[in-house]
Amino acid sequence: MINSFSGRWHFLSNFHPCKIEYQGIVYPSVEHYYVAMKVKGDQFFNGLYITSADCRELISKLPSAGEAKRFGTQIKLRKDWDIIKLSIMEWGLIEKFKDESLKQMLLSTGDQELIEENFWHDNFWGSCSCSKCNNSGDNNLGKLLMKIRKDI
Repeated sequence: MINSFSGRWHFLSNFHPCKIEYQGIVYPSVEHYYVAMKVKGDQFFNGLYITSADCRELISKLPSAGEAKRFGTQIKLRKDWDIIKLSIMEWGLIEKFKDESLKQMLLSTGDQELIEENFWHDNFWGSCSCSKCNNSGDNNLGKLLMKIRKDI
């Protein structure tokens, strides 16, 4: 079992650098891409309205995946987000693992269970290990990674 997407297994993290191109914009990580896909319609940012295309471009230029994630907490989510977020993430991960070296690294995990363990209560994408959550969670990121590994 791999239960931490850090250190040797950091390449499994959405923060790991990779190129995801979508609609002519190149995102430097799956996290950048994922946050950008939350946008549909104009956004109000720094006192200005910006188009969704300009907002996505702005997200692609953020210097780190952590900054992209933080930016994602400030934007107006598209109305269908809860319906489409799993398919958005799956598409981004499929694109990520088209890179031959990342694909080989994913395959090197064999048939180990992949769990995105965290301590920040993300029980949708991972499994929170804090004493309150007690390793509960849907682990959707881990499940998608294992599905992609199987499909490869």
